Amino acid sequence: MATLKLWRKDRGVTEVTYEVKSEVTEAGLKVRFGRLGLIDVAFTPTKTLSETQPSEGCTGAPRTLREGIFTGTIDFTGEREYVRIEGPQAEGSMSVISPWQCSEEGLPPFRGASRFLARSRSKKRAASLYAGSRHCSCFFLAGVHHGKKRGRSIFIGEKSEHREGMEIFRGTYATAGASAFVFDHRAGTATLRPPPPFSGHASFKSRPHAPDRWRSTIRAPLLGAEPLKTDGPGYGAALFPEYQFD
Repeated sequence: MATLKLWRKDRGVTEVTYEVKSEVTEAGLKVRFGRLGLIDVAFTPTKTLSETQPSEGCTGAPRTLREGIFTGTIDFTGEREYVRIEGPQAEGSMSVISPWQCSEEGLPPFRGASRFLARSRSKKRAASLYAGSRHCSCFFLAGVHHGKKRGRSIFIGEKSEHREGMEIFRGTYATAGASAFVFDHRAGTATLRPPPPFSGHASFKSRPHAPDRWRSTIRAPLLGAEPLKTDGPGYGAALFPEYQFD
């Protein structure tokens, strides 16, 4: 499996990832991205950036990250020509993740649950909102947490699709102060005003005897596609009393 990840930073991050089955070895790779292009290159390493040995109780080759030169055919044009990459050579890095065989004794203890529970205790000072549609593989997430001195909020919009043998994941991410996400768990309400590159605003209202109400004009720009809409038929939202983001 080969992955091509492209991104743009402008008061937030807008990125797209293309995943496709391909021929990948330590010597190079050959990847066909449908009609978008072809990358067929040899890799000459110039520097080892990191090397991770198998952990205790595991066996296998080291996992490496090497810097080097890719030489060959590099030809890729993003949808709607948001990017054009062409040339016979490029600098980059290659990560080789070798499979490891581990005994149960060699597996590290799972600590994710305890970290999540620790974050979940501050229900009066934190919230997360999820909005999604049954008509598309897309969603909008937001979270806010009030710390001792100041709070912060995060906003995420993502959409995925399968085309020409590729899995394509597009997303937009931005952070702001706590005032961009105002909530009241007792009343079951929330208002959101995400920062650029998002636009628009939204409101949520929990209604015990009727469908929850979600009203949104929020739009998230996507590389190579129409902006992600967070409203319309099939869209629903839910408010949670935790900050569910690391």
